[in-house]
Amino acid sequence: MMATRTAATGNRWFYTWFAVCAFLIVFAGFAHTYYLRFVFETKGLALLLRVHGLLFTAWFVLLFVQARLIARHRVDLHRKLGLVGALLAPSCAFVAIGVSFNAGRRFVLAHPTSLADLPAQPLAMDFGTSLTFLALVAIALYLRRRPEYHKRILILASCSLLLPAIGRIPLFGTVLFDAVGFWGLVAITEVPPVACIIYDTIKHRRLHPAFGWAGAVLVASFPAFLLIGASDLWRQFATWLLSR
Repeated sequence: MMATRTAATGNRWFYTWFAVCAFLIVFAGFAHTYYLRFVFETKGLALLLRVHGLLFTAWFVLLFVQARLIARHRVDLHRKLGLVGALLAPSCAFVAIGVSFNAGRRFVLAHPTSLADLPAQPLAMDFGTSLTFLALVAIALYLRRRPEYHKRILILASCSLLLPAIGRIPLFGTVLFDAVGFWGLVAITEVPPVACIIYDTIKHRRLHPAFGWAGAVLVASFPAFLLIGASDLWRQFATWLLSR
């Protein structure tokens, strides 16, 4: 009985610490341009970028709050706040796509004769990871009455958001990108979900099906989006889309 209780307590803290660590990665990546912008920069920030930062901050704060509510056995309040998450997730995804679209649009307007240099891979990654996040959250909500699936898929959904933050961590992201490019960033971004899957598998002495199939989809999606972004078909589509 004591061993079971200890294991359950450790499991609850795992989800809490994941939420904390994920937010610390996001904070480190966007401290200069968002969280501590008043210290490092004086220029204004576009409204869409402010909304983007607010929504994604709210997502990771909600992730932490929901983990603590479950740890304190407040399932009733957890379910009520789940409605907020159901509205927040698509807002995050579509605003992220909007930010990426606007960045690509600015490039096209500034370099109308240099579309061969269009950053098509980052655009594919942003579009792809946003839609992956939304799909995983939708699956997690559908499986909300199966908590062992629900919570694991939400962890993977949150991991899908970390690449932009990792790529912006001062020195770390820059040095890594200069050394091995986008593929190196993708490899580092896959560390959090893989680490979570390994920890959970060792702790429970089996690979949970949610981490099995959803984890495989997430880990495979990053290189898949890079390959799509490098294709001529995607470049043609991105050029057409951004030139409208």
